Amino acid sequence: MYYYYAYTCLIESVFPFPEFVPVRAEKMKDAIPDITICYGEVPGELNNPTGCGELYQASLNQFLLKLDHIASYLVLNGNKIIVQPAPDSIESDIRVFLLGSCIGALLHQRGVLALHASGIGSESGAVLFTGVSGAGKSTLLGELLNRGCRMMVDDVCAVVNDNKGVPTILPAYPRTRLWADSAQKLSQDITKMPRTRPSMEKYERQASEFFWDTPAPLRRIYHLTSDNNNELRLLPMSRFEIFNTVRHNTYRQIFLDGLEMRKPHFDLVSSVTSTVTMRCVVRPSGCFLLKELADLVMEDMACS
Repeated sequence: MYYYYAYTCLIESVFPFPEFVPVRAEKMKDAIPDITICYGEVPGELNNPTGCGELYQASLNQFLLKLDHIASYLVLNGNKIIVQPAPDSIESDIRVFLLGSCIGALLHQRGVLALHASGIGSESGAVLFTGVSGAGKSTLLGELLNRGCRMMVDDVCAVVNDNKGVPTILPAYPRTRLWADSAQKLSQDITKMPRTRPSMEKYERQASEFFWDTPAPLRRIYHLTSDNNNELRLLPMSRFEIFNTVRHNTYRQIFLDGLEMRKPHFDLVSSVTSTVTMRCVVRPSGCFLLKELADLVMEDMACS
């Protein structure tokens, strides 16, 4: 059995996760895991699902994901994931979807606001980067790590309200994923990095030495986008724009109706909207301007 911390949860798993922060077995005496991940038989369908798509079904406290040649997954009650691997599956493929859709569904079940974001943490709080896939969230995060910042999350971000009602980021795990061209921009040697999946030119950068491992109040969000303008721009956003942007950047938002979690999701999005500053970062669509983008963001963070 393997033990880990992620999202401030103690995780007990039957198979290893090189992405997570490990916990030594001797420290587990009398400890009760918050989340268990195990092998088992997964049903072909749920009874009376309230939401479904081509690959998933969902109902209150249940989420079923079925992927041919990889695995079937059943996520229960925000504290258990059952995995039934396909006969021809490989472990790295199983982990990709477990760390993505399954962890996203589990966080939704736990009443957490799950965002598709990368982010950094410090004594002054957490800063997130949102945007569509390919907007440059992980690449910007990598550049900030190269400049000495500390990462909290890359991909599935967990936001909760603390006991004072302040939106707070829960540290995920110290791993970021980079496409080959992004790794080159960041001077990362892909020959020393495992592939996310054998069929993809995407690579895993472990960043344990750069990890911020304690919850931090959410201080600011930068939404990354691009247009045909030739200059980088940093634009303010109205509360209405913030609400819609946070809502649209919810991780696997399509799962919420089936999981019957729309109300807690709306409340958390509203809390973020009312308390957090958000900026829109617009870059030229024809080039990334990574160094300039990082300069702009770091200057704005320093002025806040």
